[in-house]
Amino acid sequence: MQGRSRRTAALRRLGALLAGVLAVLASAIPAAAHDVRVLAAGAVQGAVQRLELAVVDSGHKLLATYDTVGALRERVLAGEAADVVILSEAGMAALAAAGRIDAGTLIDLGATSVALAVRKGVEVPDVSSPDALRRTLLAAASIAHADPARGATAGAHFASVLQRLGLAEQLRDRIVVLGFGGDVIAGVAEGRFAIGASQSSEIVAHPGVVLAGRLPEPFAHHTRYRSAKVTGAGPSADAFLGLLTGPQGRAELQAIGFGPR
Repeated sequence: MQGRSRRTAALRRLGALLAGVLAVLASAIPAAAHDVRVLAAGAVQGAVQRLELAVVDSGHKLLATYDTVGALRERVLAGEAADVVILSEAGMAALAAAGRIDAGTLIDLGATSVALAVRKGVEVPDVSSPDALRRTLLAAASIAHADPARGATAGAHFASVLQRLGLAEQLRDRIVVLGFGGDVIAGVAEGRFAIGASQSSEIVAHPGVVLAGRLPEPFAHHTRYRSAKVTGAGPSADAFLGLLTGPQGRAELQAIGFGPR
């Protein structure tokens, strides 16, 4: 009995020692980073991506999804979990009306314009006037834009411009409709399309393309974008919004062409 008691005491001491070691190890491991789930329109993708390192440095992990305004709006309205949403003014108004965002956190980020892109290194066409735009489009071997049916802001406007110019039917076989503005710009950079229509900020942010020009009057179109915290989101949303709307975030937005228009 005495030997069994000694063994039991020894096991207890060993257990206490192991518990102490585990406690020390646990205290040495940093707390898991809090994910920041962001649903953002493609127009702001370049700026949000450039903020990723700063997000990580703040102790968070950025989980960003980019798509058309319409597609993201519907996902949020359907109840998809997110912390921050960045959409056009109209898209955010729909979410506010449905109570899906915290209206008190709604912040204006500035505006960008519908524009045309060509692959870096090729001759930049003239789109400075309606006549020049018409000639450039007629000369293009292929033209891509995002799908209006998926709520693509720039794609919907550009499709209407083709109609107004009387070119929709004439160019029908050369028009390629893609799901997302980011796909359009990537395709132009890869040489798959001669011209791509998208938001100017998407074009400026991509190193493989150049801005041929914003659409001239009377076809110009400017879109304001806003950010807000999704209803029920935690403090990680506040941290990201503070970064996005602070000096660094504003600088990144300006770098891809966002302005006060």
